[in-house]
Amino acid sequence: MRNILILILVAFLLTNCNNSQTKIVDKDERLELVPEQNKHARLLAKVIEKLKTKNCDFLEPDTSLCGITLRNSISADKVIGTDNKTDEREQYHFYSLMNAETLTLTQHPGDGKNQISIFSISYSDKADHRYKQLNFDTFQTEKGIKLDLTKEQVVEKLGNCYTVVDSTKDRLELYYRIENPKDSKTKILESNNMPIYYAIYTFCKNKLRYYEFGFEYP
Repeated sequence: MRNILILILVAFLLTNCNNSQTKIVDKDERLELVPEQNKHARLLAKVIEKLKTKNCDFLEPDTSLCGITLRNSISADKVIGTDNKTDEREQYHFYSLMNAETLTLTQHPGDGKNQISIFSISYSDKADHRYKQLNFDTFQTEKGIKLDLTKEQVVEKLGNCYTVVDSTKDRLELYYRIENPKDSKTKILESNNMPIYYAIYTFCKNKLRYYEFGFEYP
């Protein structure tokens, strides 16, 4: 599951930063993405090792979005309803009002219906996927994270305990992580019986274009 999520993220990151929407990628372009996917996986592995030795604690993790709390199915029932079905990747997909943003909710294998472990938010692509529309103009977390914020605004809300996964002139990706034993203050892993919490924020020209946070599959 983790590898699938990374590949999805990389595909998104490799789209044109000048466009606030993702592009529809043809077969030839998908073939060209494979080396970049491998590169990103290597960079992420290095970042994770670096964070393990970094002398700081991530103390401000987001745990909910639009009233849905991580791994709390009752909260999800109230927001998205109980009549939705996951796709082959154990994911639910929804649009914001006007179909401007896409919310992907990941339910880990073996978990109950609407027990969400990962939130992923991006601008919608040009295709009409006929996702159910939720009554939100924009998808926003409890700490006020939403698309189009600057790096400075995100760091102000979440703190400086992050590592840069990759950066170019126009693109920057920040990575936060909580992994035992560095969970003595938030207790987020203990309370949810999960091994790792992570959060990824991708900026194009210093505007947040994609973010994802939640628990890795055990």
